[in-house]
Amino acid sequence: MAEVIYTTPNMARNTQGEREERIVEIYATSESLGDQHQDYVGTEESSKALGTVRSQQPDPVSPPQWPIRAVVVLLVLLSVVLLAGLVGLAVKHKIVMDRLKNVTEQRDSLLCKQDCAGGWYKFGCKCYSFTAWSGSWNKSREFCVVHGADLVVVDSKEEMDYINRWLGGHIWLGATDEASEGSWRWVDGTVLSADNPSWSGGKPDGGKKKNCLRRVWERPNIEWTDESCEDNRYGICEYNLMK
Repeated sequence: MAEVIYTTPNMARNTQGEREERIVEIYATSESLGDQHQDYVGTEESSKALGTVRSQQPDPVSPPQWPIRAVVVLLVLLSVVLLAGLVGLAVKHKIVMDRLKNVTEQRDSLLCKQDCAGGWYKFGCKCYSFTAWSGSWNKSREFCVVHGADLVVVDSKEEMDYINRWLGGHIWLGATDEASEGSWRWVDGTVLSADNPSWSGGKPDGGKKKNCLRRVWERPNIEWTDESCEDNRYGICEYNLMK
């Protein structure tokens, strides 16, 4: 009986202790589940908050179009300004050239009013005279140069018609192909075309011995021909009043 009495309280204590331990374990488990739930809830709320922040950020898109349009408009305006500047320069250039032409014409007009030296004949802005003697083409030219002139350079049909009206005979004109056979040039360096209609027969006779230009008096229309530069002829000298 004594064993039973001592044993039973111990069993009761043990049972009560086990219950207390189980109660403690239940509370611990509940607290653990509560913490996990809070962690889960916190994680979910954080995820939702992060998603909200991300959704508030602008999505990457193409750059706005207005800067490109502004650049295009600016380029168009610059092109218009440059074009206007070029037009203005062209107009100014034309004005300057017109004024220069007018001044030149006025100068020439004043110069052309001058009289030729004694013994010289005037036509337009040029003065003409015979050589003092007949001689070769080169001798005739030397005479002209000494007197501040040169053998005549025919610039127009009107000039040749004037010469023909008062100068007769076979006379030297200021052209030669002595430097290069077949390449005719006036003494001022300009080209005398072999197709010029004033040539007798339509073109020079040719040949290395015929290198100087003279007027053909016996022809009804008074044409030109090439002749030996060593023949003795009078020459026509001329000088320009504008030089």
